[in-house]
Amino acid sequence: MNSSKPPHDEEKQAKAVKGRKYVLNELVQTEKVYVKDLGAVIEGFMKKMEEKGIPDDMKGKDKIIFGNVQQIYEWHKNYFSGELEKCLQEPDHLAKLFIKHERRLDMYTVYCQNKPKSEYIVVEYDAYFEEVKLDLGETFSLSDYLIKPVQRITKYQLLLRDFLKYSEQAGFECSEIMKAVDVMYHVPKRCNDMMNLGRLEGFKGKLTAQGKLLQQDTFHVTEEVSGVLSRSKERRVFLFEQVLIFSELLNKGSSTPKYQFKNSIKINNLHIEDNVDNEVCKFALRSQGTSERFILQAADTEICQAWVHDINKVLEMQQRFLTALQSPIDYQRKELGPCSFSKAGARRMSQPTLRPHASNGSTGFNGQ
Repeated sequence: MNSSKPPHDEEKQAKAVKGRKYVLNELVQTEKVYVKDLGAVIEGFMKKMEEKGIPDDMKGKDKIIFGNVQQIYEWHKNYFSGELEKCLQEPDHLAKLFIKHERRLDMYTVYCQNKPKSEYIVVEYDAYFEEVKLDLGETFSLSDYLIKPVQRITKYQLLLRDFLKYSEQAGFECSEIMKAVDVMYHVPKRCNDMMNLGRLEGFKGKLTAQGKLLQQDTFHVTEEVSGVLSRSKERRVFLFEQVLIFSELLNKGSSTPKYQFKNSIKINNLHIEDNVDNEVCKFALRSQGTSERFILQAADTEICQAWVHDINKVLEMQQRFLTALQSPIDYQRKELGPCSFSKAGARRMSQPTLRPHASNGSTGFNGQ
């Protein structure tokens, strides 16, 4: 930092450094509360259920209720909480900590994928869990505690953004902090994606076999069959590497919404048209060999453009793979040329650009 700055700048800088310390302290203190809350699940509800016994028709479902919450609890209690506390003395350690453990934090993705199933079971046995709560003398319900990991993974992102803001104001080098903020944007996004997928019912294939989930958004969709248009309907649409899925939102406004599968198009059969009816918010999709056509109207042009871009990117990838299978030598000659294929290029091929503000749907990600 520049030591020859005017007094006003020094005062602003000192205030920013103080803000950084405040954020770090909040991160450490809220982590302690979080670990205590997870402990209430493991040492409280789970232990009491073992002592009390569970209803016969709940047997087998009890594991689904808690998912991998014990794994999350033990890691935070035995390792991560202590590492965060070290950051009070070594603030530069904070960004490195989140960057280092990006893959470990994917255990939250597993938790969130299971969360919708857990919610249904807790609601189904509401009377039983109310008894357990009273036996424990708890103020909060099991549902209140089971939402904590979902809220916590988003809270990290918000606090890291504040840490970045104050670090920039204080004049610190911020490239690693920016990277940590990016990491903690993508982890909750994957969690959000998995929660929505966990709510999808009726799809006959295996979702895990459809490749990465690249996009999800809500559209107004009009179906056209042999030139006849249906009434426009609201649909949640999921774009995977191998398939595009249309679904209907059930229980709208509920804390436990569901998505009912309606239709799908395999990516290798997919055709896209943009600017349908000369409207920038509309594009159309159809499956090769059928007379069925889907016209999608997005909420704004940015969403529409992002989807058209990403679908074209996936189709381009599919064409590349098809060419590689049919003429591997020609493909290698064309792609590699005299130089080796760069790692950056390989990454671009394997990962279509994702729009960072894809709408979340109903997930309970409120950052509290």
